Amino acid sequence: MPALPPSTAARRRFWPLACALLVLAVFAAATFAVPAVVAEVRPAWQHAQDGPGAGAPGASSAGGASEREAQDADDAAASPDPAAAGLAAASGAVDAEGVTEALDAGLAGAPGTVAAAVAVAGEDTVIAGRSQERPMVPASNQKVLTALALAATVDPYERLETTVVRGDQPRELVLVAGGDTLLAPGEGRADAVNGHAGLGTLAERTAQALRQDHPDAAAATQWTVALDTDLFTGPELNPAWEGEDVAAGEITRVAPVALYSHRVPTADGADPGSRGGRPEDPAAAVAREFARQLEQRLGSGASVTVGGTASAPEEAVELARVESAPVSEQSAYMLAHSDNSLAETLARVAAVASGREGSVTGVQELIPAALAEHGIDTGGLRAVDASGMAQQDRVSAATLARAVDTLVTDPRYGPYGRGLPVAGAQGTLSERFDDPAEAAARGVTRAKTGTLLDVVALSGYLQRADGSVLVYSLVLNGVSGDTTRAKDTVDRTVAALAGSA
Repeated sequence: MPALPPSTAARRRFWPLACALLVLAVFAAATFAVPAVVAEVRPAWQHAQDGPGAGAPGASSAGGASEREAQDADDAAASPDPAAAGLAAASGAVDAEGVTEALDAGLAGAPGTVAAAVAVAGEDTVIAGRSQERPMVPASNQKVLTALALAATVDPYERLETTVVRGDQPRELVLVAGGDTLLAPGEGRADAVNGHAGLGTLAERTAQALRQDHPDAAAATQWTVALDTDLFTGPELNPAWEGEDVAAGEITRVAPVALYSHRVPTADGADPGSRGGRPEDPAAAVAREFARQLEQRLGSGASVTVGGTASAPEEAVELARVESAPVSEQSAYMLAHSDNSLAETLARVAAVASGREGSVTGVQELIPAALAEHGIDTGGLRAVDASGMAQQDRVSAATLARAVDTLVTDPRYGPYGRGLPVAGAQGTLSERFDDPAEAAARGVTRAKTGTLLDVVALSGYLQRADGSVLVYSLVLNGVSGDTTRAKDTVDRTVAALAGSA
C-alpha cells in the first residue's frame, strides 16, 4: 500500500483528535447548562459576564482584579447585549399564559395584600402579575435597589481604603475613614469579605513607616491619633427608623469606618456574626482599637492616645493603608446576609461616588436617580433609606423586577448580579424552599429576601428547565405577623414558576 501524502495523513490524524475535542466541548456545555448540579443559577447569557475567579457570593479574592477587569471588559465588548448571547432565543419559548397560571396557583390563598410581577429576562414587559404597579412596603427587598445604585456608580473591583496620614501637629496621626466598615480588629484575612482588612495590619504598616522616619525615637514617643470621618455627612441615624429597631440592634449609627459591619468583636477579636452587639460609637471604637494596636507594635515606651475628629491635611503624607474586599463582594455579602448597616454604608459610598453627599439625603436622591437612568419606572417610589428598615419605603413589584433584570442582564454589572444568594444554599435563603412543594426552585433561583413583622417579599430570577430565564418580584404586605405562612406561599409560587410550561 503506497504511503499517504503528507496532507492526507495529517487529516487522518486530525479527525480523531477533533472528534474527541468536540465530545469534550459538548460534555462541558451540558455540565454548565444544569445550574442545579453546582447549586448556582448561571444562564448561558450570563457566562459572558463571568470573569476569572467568579464564584459564590462573598467568596473574596486577594488579587487578580486587573485580570478580571480586563476579562469583563473583553466579555462586555464581545457580547454587549444579552440577546447576542442567546437570551432572546430562549425567551421566545416562554408562554405567558402558562406563567400566569403558575403565578395564580402559587398565590392562591396568600395572606395579606399581594403584589407580583414576572417578566422574561432582558425584556421590559411584565408577562404575569398582580397589582404590579401598587406601591408596597419592600422590607429588605429595598436592598435590590441599593445594589443597582451601587453597581451604577462604583466599579465592581474598587476597594475601599482606610489610611493613616501625618497630621498638622508634630507626632499627630490622622486615621482617614474611606467607607470600609468590615474591618477586623487584628490581622486582615485575604479570603474573607467581613474582616478582609485589619487594624492590626494597618498598625504594623504604620509602625514600620514611623520607624523609618524616627529609627531611634518611635518606641519612646507620645503619638496622638485623630479620626477623619468627613466622607459621610449629616445624621448618623435616619430619622425614619423606629427607636425600638435601633435599640434592638437591627440598625445602628452609620459611620464611614467600623469593625465587622458595626458590630462589637468577640473577646478574642473574631467576627461576632449577626448576634454581635452594636458599639455606641462605631468610628470611635475603631480609633481606640487602632491606637491600642499601634502602641503594641511600637514597643515599650511608646504611648498612643486618641484625639478627637480632624480633617486630614491637604497634601497629607500617607504612612500606611489597608484595602477592603472588592465592593461587588461587599454588595454580595450585604445581599446574602441582608446586612442593614452595610446596605446603608454602601449606599452612602455610592452617593459620594455619584457626586452627592454621603448622607441620608444623598441616598434618598441617589436611588431614584439610578432607577430613572436605567429607564425604570419610579412611579409611587419612596426611597427613604437603603436597607428597607424604614416603614415609609414604598416600591412596586414591577420596579423591583426591573431592577433585578438590570442587575443580571447588563454586562457591566456581572459581578453585582451574581451577588444574589442561591435558594436553599446561601445566606438568608439557606433554609428556604425546604418543603416538597417548594423544592423545584432549590438551586435554580437567586433572590433577595425581605421580612418585617407584617411584610414578606422575594425578588430575584430563575432558570426554567427549557433554559429560559424569568425575573420576578413577590411582595406581601399586611400578613399580620404570619410570616411563616407568607414565606411558604412565596416559595411555593417561585417553585411553580420554575416548573411552568
